Amino acid sequence: MTRKAFLKSAAAVGATPLVGSLITACGGGGAAARSNQFVVAAATTPPSLDWELVFGREVYDHIFNLNDRLTRWKQIPAPDEEGGFDLAWQAENFEEITEPRMAEGWEVTNGGRTYTFSLRKDWPSHAGNEFTAADVKWTFERSFALNGITSFYNTLSTIERPQDVKVVGKHTVRIELAEPGPDLLLTLSTFWRAMVDSKLAKSHATSSDPWATRWLKNHEAGFGPFKLEDLSPGNHVIWVAHKEHPFPPKLDRIVFRELPQSSNRLAALMSGEAQVAQFLLPTEMQRVEKRHDLRLWNFQGYVIAQSPMNPRYPPLDDVRVRRALSYATPYEQIVDKVYRGFAGPAAGPLSDHAAGFDPYRNPYSYDPQRARELLREAGHPNGFKTTLAYNAADPLGEPVSAQLRSAFKDVGVTLELEALPSSTYTEALFAGKRPMFFYQGGADSPDPAYALGVFYQSKSSNNWGGYKSARADACLADAGRSEFAWDQRVEKHKRCAEIIASDAPWLWIAQPGFQVSTRSEVTGINWYAGEAVDWSKVGHTS
Repeated sequence: MTRKAFLKSAAAVGATPLVGSLITACGGGGAAARSNQFVVAAATTPPSLDWELVFGREVYDHIFNLNDRLTRWKQIPAPDEEGGFDLAWQAENFEEITEPRMAEGWEVTNGGRTYTFSLRKDWPSHAGNEFTAADVKWTFERSFALNGITSFYNTLSTIERPQDVKVVGKHTVRIELAEPGPDLLLTLSTFWRAMVDSKLAKSHATSSDPWATRWLKNHEAGFGPFKLEDLSPGNHVIWVAHKEHPFPPKLDRIVFRELPQSSNRLAALMSGEAQVAQFLLPTEMQRVEKRHDLRLWNFQGYVIAQSPMNPRYPPLDDVRVRRALSYATPYEQIVDKVYRGFAGPAAGPLSDHAAGFDPYRNPYSYDPQRARELLREAGHPNGFKTTLAYNAADPLGEPVSAQLRSAFKDVGVTLELEALPSSTYTEALFAGKRPMFFYQGGADSPDPAYALGVFYQSKSSNNWGGYKSARADACLADAGRSEFAWDQRVEKHKRCAEIIASDAPWLWIAQPGFQVSTRSEVTGINWYAGEAVDWSKVGHTS
């Protein structure tokens, strides 16, 4: 059975939502409708709105919907969710899975090394400034200067310098690549490649903060379908429709209300105080499934529940130890007892949504005897002690981590658990400040060069686990060469995935789907890579 079929059958017998978030906007049912609100119950408010410097499920919706991009992944009707939308991630047709958005179109010349984009005219920012090539130029300059999340996209796309992004005219921008390849269009479609209203951002820059990082932490300078009305950390985030947007949203106003306890998010949904509850626990999603006035939307997604094992913290620098922990992980037990069927098994570093995914290339299954043998070989017959940190805002962090702690104890390893607040967790994850983390996420592109390079390439800005392998780097460099056709590229990256899996830099535990729990009158729920909802498509029946 495929994971998608597995998730659908699990939902059919009743399952609970995974994590919680709440939204309210004009219309809907219950008390929220009577107060003219469309409410989403959220686990937490975002620690920052600056996509270059923050990462986590609590920011995805905000970064995606307050901003916009040159291109977008094509959305198609979801095959198993009537009224919902999925992505056209047909990796064998990678050139056809993106569509114009803020760019009207583009021309490719110079043997695939030069992309000239024609920008849509009369696209206003939330501050009323027209989108121009100067905004694209400044956005890329900021990416290089901050060396943040999108710097990996520059490397993957072979944009070597900020000077390679050139203003040709007010609505024309040219990007020069060192090597041709598919990754420019693919990465431009990710929700991190948001365009900044440079005029507004620069008005809040200072000599000590030329890229306005302090201001953009709690404000936005976007062009998206929604604009920020209010951000009250620990309480709520309020959006209002950007009515001048070329693709205006259906809802006029959305309130994300922080409810840290998933049980409270579920209660708000069941009472009608909220139209949407995100990130519920699996047992809670089972309750949603049983209610005629509620609906559980279930998408395949691309997330892997996983754990980096940082070699800067011995004995995790020994591949035998990392392999031992990989064999000590009770994969099926976690899927059954924690996810309650709202996940399938993981199979190495590639999600089953990525091109090149091959479950037969994953060498690990639950084998505690093999784990003990490897620990003895590594000189740890009595085990060792290490720490795993998880995001306190993720309700699955504690139960999955507890399963790992129990299973590791069985092979002599003492796993100490540390719950971190979202902002502290993100900072620690990015800096690799703990031996292990529990992390639910993945690569928001079907391209295996992206999916493997983003976390496992030595120089990637997102290599949070500190994995460095000359062999894996060489394989990724060779597999991504521009002369390879797509099918060759995919096949060669299968070998890279095999090398990475053999080194066991992360635990790949499970593949949960993407679920959203709503009132039954809510329409248009969808999945966009980055585990976000395109809220501009969401509405409700009367």
